[in-house]
Amino acid sequence: MSFPQTSRVQSDAASTFSKRFGPWIVFALALMFLAVTFRPVVEGDGVGYYSYLHAIFVSHSLDFTSEYSAAIASHVPLYLPLVTTRTVTGNLANFFPVGPALLSAPAYLVALMLRPSGEPQYGSPFIEAFTIASLLYGLVALAICYRIALRLVQSRRAAVVGVFGATFSTPLVYYMLSDPSYSHTFSVFCVSAFLYAWWTGPPNSRLGWFGLGLLGGLMGLTRFQDGALVAIVLVDVKRFRWSSLAFLPGLLVGFAPQLAIDQVQFATWLPQRPPGQGLDPLHGHYLQVLFSSLDGLFIWTPAALLAAAGFWFVKDRRLQLAAVLAFVLETLLIGSAPDTVGAAFGSRRYLDLIPFAVVGMAGIAERPGPRFDWAAIGALCAWNVTLVASFEYVFGRRDPGYAGLIIGQVRALPYLPHLLAKGAVIREAGSLGTTRFELIRAGGLLALEALALAAAIWTAVGVRRVPGRAPKLGETHATIR
Repeated sequence: MSFPQTSRVQSDAASTFSKRFGPWIVFALALMFLAVTFRPVVEGDGVGYYSYLHAIFVSHSLDFTSEYSAAIASHVPLYLPLVTTRTVTGNLANFFPVGPALLSAPAYLVALMLRPSGEPQYGSPFIEAFTIASLLYGLVALAICYRIALRLVQSRRAAVVGVFGATFSTPLVYYMLSDPSYSHTFSVFCVSAFLYAWWTGPPNSRLGWFGLGLLGGLMGLTRFQDGALVAIVLVDVKRFRWSSLAFLPGLLVGFAPQLAIDQVQFATWLPQRPPGQGLDPLHGHYLQVLFSSLDGLFIWTPAALLAAAGFWFVKDRRLQLAAVLAFVLETLLIGSAPDTVGAAFGSRRYLDLIPFAVVGMAGIAERPGPRFDWAAIGALCAWNVTLVASFEYVFGRRDPGYAGLIIGQVRALPYLPHLLAKGAVIREAGSLGTTRFELIRAGGLLALEALALAAAIWTAVGVRRVPGRAPKLGETHATIR
């Protein structure tokens, strides 16, 4: 007769333990994962974003001669034409937007306080400052996405599944951990912040619309193509009032730093594309960016189909319309470019749609129950992570073909453990010849990773608020309270 009571006591004890120690266990596991996977390097397109920091704060010039020379001398992997092209003003061109540099500027300025010379440009502590900032913005972006998904699906489990799935079943995991100097983490943060501010609104004052415009300008300042996503405000066109006009000066102010930089660099007010990289919408390769065996969205990232299907279960018409509009706009822009993603992993140019992917996966995770959703999401994550190993160690940057893609997945299986040995912390602290300086560097990097992780967790759950749904078309916040 005492068995049920004993079972209930054990269940209560397990629940208490989970509530008290569960978050700390999750934090410790996540930090261990970052320690073995996060690689603070600047390479490829990252050179363009990173170079602004030294140019503005140390060289005080937008010529980039010193910055590009340092990259070449440090044998940083990069595309040479991007760092050797001169503009009509005689300066070396930087075709990348300045947003990631501005967002990471506080971290870089702290590094400059530690080493005022700014040298070595491609060494400690400057590389760590930029890439840890990238990691921070990526993690906080996922926290914002979690808040959006939680308000929609009213299920913490489904929201967590959505965040986990959108991270590990898409190229985002690669650009957060293996190549953090690209702009994608900053991009996902800006789009998430803009989407959250718009969706929980829309604004009802000039100041609110101006602030939303600032966020929209920051999106374009971070990745030019993201600027097109400001069009989602048109979903609320029936709600527009005279105060909505403040959105336009907000956009202009938010994007103004790029306008000034392009005037100095190119003597024009418009951002410039690299030679031979102009957009051509009339001869676009739209089907290729979706179905190609080389980085096609639905081929390399089949989780995108699941995320799209999840919007069938998301009963929020505003967000559904915004998702469709965003996907169409991004496909038109990406398909108009002469190449798909360049020498990089997966359909990375769609990563600005990660907030929608989180919502879609959370929506579909809410329906079938924990056994199915974790199995389905887990399989898609396994495909993507194995694809990272295949990309790194099997077929590289060539088109493997559809059959080669499958064969590459099989051949990549023995290389999966290598992905868990790329982290700077574990490599420096675990090598036999580790010096005291390298141990200190590894410990400092681990501490910074812990701070970034803590900031994201605080963003996700630190502000206690009763979840509620966003207003539908025709409703106001007062109507649904």
